[in-house]
Amino acid sequence: MKYCKYLMVLVAVTTSVVMMALDVNDFTFSHLGRSEGMHSQRIYDICQSNDGAIWWSTKNGVERYNGVTISHYRLGKQGIYSTDGGRYIKLRINETPDGAMQLYAFDDKGSIYIYNEATDQFIEEMNIRQLIAGDVTLNDILFTQQGIWTATHDGIYLINHQKANVVTKGVRCNYIIKTGKKLLFCTREGVYETAAKATSTAKIRKIASQDIESGYYDPIYNKVWLGGFSSGLFVLENNGTITQVSAKEDGWQQPIRSICPYNSKMMLVGIDGKGIHWVSRKPDAQGQYQTGILFDANEGPQGVLHGNGIYSVMIDSWDNIIIGSYSGGIDIARPVGSTEATFRHIQNNQQSILNDHVNTVIQCSPSLLAMGTDNGVSMLNTQTRHWTHCCQKAVVLSLCKTPEGKLLASTYGKGVYEITAEGARQLYSIANGILQDDHVFKLLYDHRGTLWMGCLEGALVEKSSTGVRYHQVRNVNDMMELPDGRIAVGTAYGLWTVNSATGKVDELKYQTAESDDTNRFVLTLLMNGRDELWIGTDGGGVYIYNLQSKQCSQLTRANGLPSNSVRSLSQDRFGRIMMATEHGLAFVKPSQPDHVVDVNYCYGLDCEYTNGAAVNLTNGHLLFGTTSGAVIINPENIQEINYISRLRLKSVTCGDDDDDHFKEETYQMLKDGELELPYSKRTFNLRFESINLRNQFDIVYQYKVADGEWSQPSEQQQIRFTNLESGEHQLLLRCISRTCGATLDEVQLTIHIKEPWWNSWWMKFVYFCLILVAFYGAWRVYQLHTKYMRLVVNNPKLNANYQAAIQEQSETSAEEKTDEGSEFISKVTKLVIDNLSDTEFSIDRLCQEMAMSRTLFYVKLKTYTGKSPQDFIRIIRLERSAVLLRNHRSVAEVAALTGFDNPKYFSTVFKKYFGVSPSKYQ
Repeated sequence: MKYCKYLMVLVAVTTSVVMMALDVNDFTFSHLGRSEGMHSQRIYDICQSNDGAIWWSTKNGVERYNGVTISHYRLGKQGIYSTDGGRYIKLRINETPDGAMQLYAFDDKGSIYIYNEATDQFIEEMNIRQLIAGDVTLNDILFTQQGIWTATHDGIYLINHQKANVVTKGVRCNYIIKTGKKLLFCTREGVYETAAKATSTAKIRKIASQDIESGYYDPIYNKVWLGGFSSGLFVLENNGTITQVSAKEDGWQQPIRSICPYNSKMMLVGIDGKGIHWVSRKPDAQGQYQTGILFDANEGPQGVLHGNGIYSVMIDSWDNIIIGSYSGGIDIARPVGSTEATFRHIQNNQQSILNDHVNTVIQCSPSLLAMGTDNGVSMLNTQTRHWTHCCQKAVVLSLCKTPEGKLLASTYGKGVYEITAEGARQLYSIANGILQDDHVFKLLYDHRGTLWMGCLEGALVEKSSTGVRYHQVRNVNDMMELPDGRIAVGTAYGLWTVNSATGKVDELKYQTAESDDTNRFVLTLLMNGRDELWIGTDGGGVYIYNLQSKQCSQLTRANGLPSNSVRSLSQDRFGRIMMATEHGLAFVKPSQPDHVVDVNYCYGLDCEYTNGAAVNLTNGHLLFGTTSGAVIINPENIQEINYISRLRLKSVTCGDDDDDHFKEETYQMLKDGELELPYSKRTFNLRFESINLRNQFDIVYQYKVADGEWSQPSEQQQIRFTNLESGEHQLLLRCISRTCGATLDEVQLTIHIKEPWWNSWWMKFVYFCLILVAFYGAWRVYQLHTKYMRLVVNNPKLNANYQAAIQEQSETSAEEKTDEGSEFISKVTKLVIDNLSDTEFSIDRLCQEMAMSRTLFYVKLKTYTGKSPQDFIRIIRLERSAVLLRNHRSVAEVAALTGFDNPKYFSTVFKKYFGVSPSKYQ
């Protein structure tokens, strides 16, 4: 074990301060900028609403992020140049008496806006300049029962009943803090205090002289954190004493724009020009606060941000750190959560892993991890977090410890190296006669202390104290010792066993009883107990082979594997088999081998894992190698899907002409679960969302109408309905996990499309009246005709002429009527067929083409065909679709060609007409 101690010395650093738990490696990062849809990357303020959405204010307005899309909101009237110059906007959330959280925005020009969720817009509520009747720069607002406290560049005001009351003049107030019983006003001239329930007549007193820019009231320790403009960070205790936080880092004399708690032990401080720093929430035994830099935009391990000018920092509901900077947009730092640590290469930084492609991992000691990469070996001291490196420019494929505690590394093309405290040296190669191939993929020591070296083209090498033997096994990917002492060797051409005692090499044939199609490309091996051998293959999933009964079963994507290319197998401390694939991670309990649990919903686990790069650590955690670095996971956090996400119907839009009244009505209808629309608005978009910023990538949506089929999962957060028929429709919408298909939330909406005006009750009454008039007219004609016939009968000469005329007229009229009807139907049919794929081709356009009024066209078509115009068009489209389906066109293509832009709606109508679905009709 002395070599292991030497390795510890190799990676140890001299340090007297133990790093705190919070570190840049504890997070993964994403960025939102102009390429993601932002209108401006100049961020002034950030907040989160009750629905989980993140709001921020920019130079140009307010923006909202729901994990998928960014929405934009302009404040005030457009084109007013006097308000745009040097404008900045801030956000505040006020709790109303009924417990609701109301979002406000205000700008430095004095305008205060309230967000209306129903109309999805900000409405100006008041203007401080008009109330004060003078020029003002508004810096902050605070809502209380007494009114709205305002902090301006020239004093403090209390707004009550649309009246501005002066509290104090002549101070530049930047920020207002509400504590349990007091209000604190942070100004350039110092800190002022008054009672929390004070009115405009109450006096305020000065309690500190520092120039304060920002602050935060800490309810846990009942103290106030104060961020200075140029004086640093201070802590105001409950007894009135003020302590300055002494920081060892530079930059604390620059403006501190934002302060917020990260957890019960740590505060985060955003410094304009110096990034994000952490401060211990409680002083140590000597009364000193610990500080450190967490993130910045500089070169170095903390350089993960896109801007150093921090204006706002916030912790959201999922413990993500949301950071807004003056020029870098929004940076999101997500706790690794299910992954205890992630290791990735940072360019030009030796205190990071050498290369992100990690081929092999091993634990040398409880505090020393070694990782073989495409650029050598990187070793991490987990206590000091110090990295050391060796074997640079070598592709290291396997690492193993010798019985003496040394570390061996196999490489691609450079043989086997030995790593000690003195460095690395080539130990075995073709040059010294040990290897037949320098491309060594796997190293293994058996219980006898014999070293096995598996190569690409050369024979398998068995090196013991008595000499070297070669076995004709090539293309080795993995090796392990079986309970009976044989060595199992997984290769690109099957699984082989080598008996060291006899030198016999046999193929272990694993094949399921259900199929003779067996994947023989073995990537990884694992023993579960003494009888069960798990075999991970490239394309065939996992084979479970019982060494005693010779029975074999198989797990594939059909059982829930993310991919059939299984790169590594390991067993956690709970006995579960962890299966790392090219498309993420899954696990299975050996007692339930058919129930595979895909855990890619866990942020950071959706990686491409590398062959055989997995090891169980002494603390029960697991270390995996991937093509994008290495990750350590805690098995306790790897469970079946364990998050929830509420699905919310957001709005209905029919076009640009939707007024506020329509938006408010439909907003309330969506809340009630019943949407009623006029026939003229039967084409509309339904918007919805489900926000979980921690697992947003895993959320997709499905819907179905009535008894139709579920749509394909999609990230789209809206559904477009086109020409929905009048009547009642049941919509079922759900959000599901992309990973495993589990339903996260489900909502039902009843959509009622009103009848068109020509089918309304009053129009039916008109039709009834017209029919009565027609009957009356027919009766009058009949009476006149009867009277005339009597005259004809009484006059024989007139009777003979009349009979001849009647016969001639009847023959001509019948012929003309038949010709007219045929011509009319042919013309209508041709117009419909010519516009068959046009979803916007309506009855109104058809009437225009026929040069007829809608009522006349309806009566004439009904007379000749017995069908209404809507039914006539639908029948032509459906009959045409049947022809196309018989020609083996896809359902989606046929729907588009026949004027149905919603395949689900097409399927419903088709099934109603023909009695079978389009797919079965084919």
